[in-house]
This record gives sequence, structure tokens and C-alpha cells, in this order.
Amino acid sequence: MEWAARAIGVFYVLGGLMLLYQAWLNWRLQRALAGLMAIPLSEYFGDGVVVLAGVLIMLSGAALAALSGWAVAAFLAGWTVQALYLLWTDQVSRIGAPEAATCRRRSVHAFAGYTAATGLVLCLPTVGILG
Repeated sequence: MEWAARAIGVFYVLGGLMLLYQAWLNWRLQRALAGLMAIPLSEYFGDGVVVLAGVLIMLSGAALAALSGWAVAAFLAGWTVQALYLLWTDQVSRIGAPEAATCRRRSVHAFAGYTAATGLVLCLPTVGILG
């Protein structure tokens, strides 16, 4: 069971790095387009939340890979930020755009997977895997 927990941890370290890379790409694209069009403040806020989520996901994965007891707190923090972000984007998203619906569906699926992993991490201290 320890090897599975470590593998899930490494998966989320890589996932967090991918989110940080995506936020960096978004920032560069917004910087390039800033001279051509006005970028809404909500886009900057969304990118900041993506960076925060990426850092938390990466840290939660690293804590799980190390079988640290901090994994529980890190996963709960990452889950909370993701849940709040999804609720917020639901309010400000462009409902009619098909690409927005596809991205939204992918985000919800990723959140569902992270929710399952968070549930698993919450059970790990009771079976003695996290210290």
C-alpha cells in the first residue's frame, strides 16, 4: 500500500508542475495580448488561483510521496482551493462557449479524481501509513 501512496504522490507532484506551467503560459499570453486588448481582472485573478492550486497540489503530492502526516492538511487545502475556484468560475464563465464547456468538464473530472485521492489520504493515517 505504501508504494501506491508514493505513486499517487508523484502523480500529483507532476500534476502540480503542469498547472504551474499552464499558469506561466497563460501569463505570457496575456502579457503579449495586453497591448492589443484589455485583459479582464478576473483572468488575472483566475491565474493567481491556478498558481496557488498548482503549488498546493505539488506540495500535497510531495508530502504523500514522502508519507508525511502533512499530506492530510495539504490535500485538504488543495481540495478547498479547487472547490472554491470551480464555484467561482461557474459564476464568471462564458456559459455558451463550447470550448469553455469542454474545459469546465475536464476541470470537474480532475477535481473528482483529486477528491478521491483526498479521501484516500484521509484514510491513510488510520491504517498507519502516514506518520
